[in-house]
Amino acid sequence: MLKIIVHAIGRSILSLFFGIPAVKPLPDGQCIVISNHNTHLDTLILFRLFPLHRVRKVKVIAAQDYFSRGIGGFLGRLVFNLILLERRATKAATALEPIAEALRQGFSIIVFPEGTRGDPGVIQPFKSGIGKLAVDFPELPVYPVFLSGIEKTLPRGGSLPVPFCINLAVKPPVFGRDFLHLDPSQARKHCAARLEEIIRQAASEGANPTG
Repeated sequence: MLKIIVHAIGRSILSLFFGIPAVKPLPDGQCIVISNHNTHLDTLILFRLFPLHRVRKVKVIAAQDYFSRGIGGFLGRLVFNLILLERRATKAATALEPIAEALRQGFSIIVFPEGTRGDPGVIQPFKSGIGKLAVDFPELPVYPVFLSGIEKTLPRGGSLPVPFCINLAVKPPVFGRDFLHLDPSQARKHCAARLEEIIRQAASEGANPTG
């Protein structure tokens, strides 16, 4: 219940200060959501795609070195069901296992395939891990979401949010099953590349919200 209350309050505050338009919830059912990543507000914005009664079944992938300690880490784990990953793990399959386990348990997940926050408004190359997740769970829809305006609100290194209009462009889902005709390595790479292409295309189109 506490988690739902926090999300409800957070949504009201975001709407008041940032003028976020109404967002159409994603269809019911388990899914993977991916997005470009510039600020710590990204996660709270993306949770708006899920009705409040579903937030307890959504987990977020985050960096272990950043969110494993301090008050920020504690709140993140409490509110966002964080799955903490070691960014410098040498074996990708081992690093992704906690995410795969969450998916097997029926959770939806939010992933930032760039792996870290970058320079404001700059999309970094996607890691192939998102392709592996999509191919390993080929029937799950992977929704690419492009966030615009948010890079001006709390960029990396900033400490206080700055009011600025934020938009979400929710694109049609990609399915790992569409890449299974390729060998596993190529399937992962092509799927990740397709998702990155969709996000970059949304950025070039001006990120007019479609969700």
